[in-house]
Amino acid sequence: MQQVFVELYNYKPAWRELSQGERTAFVEKIIEAVKGLSSAGVDVITHSLNSVATDRRAPYDFFCVYRVPNAEFQREFERQIAASGWYTYFDQANISGDVGDFQDVLSGNAKLVLPAGG
Repeated sequence: MQQVFVELYNYKPAWRELSQGERTAFVEKIIEAVKGLSSAGVDVITHSLNSVATDRRAPYDFFCVYRVPNAEFQREFERQIAASGWYTYFDQANISGDVGDFQDVLSGNAKLVLPAGG
């Protein structure tokens, strides 16, 4: 089943400590990797800045949203992010799950349904 993957992230001090040239070189590698995702069936929905005007804003300045083919791909995607060195430079929280029907999920909330164990 298709998955949605959301990354919420902020700069770590290690990112700020790099020179602009080092940051640019790292970002260029990430851009190429993201461009290649479409050939694997990933829909890159957005990479965005988190608006400071958002009500109950999450404490992250940036976010990315992807639609990925299935849970197995999602787990590999997560491994590749870690292998890239991304977490050295960015404090990140991730959200992922099956593409769901809003009525089913909200009805489940009424029944106190929680995600199945990992």
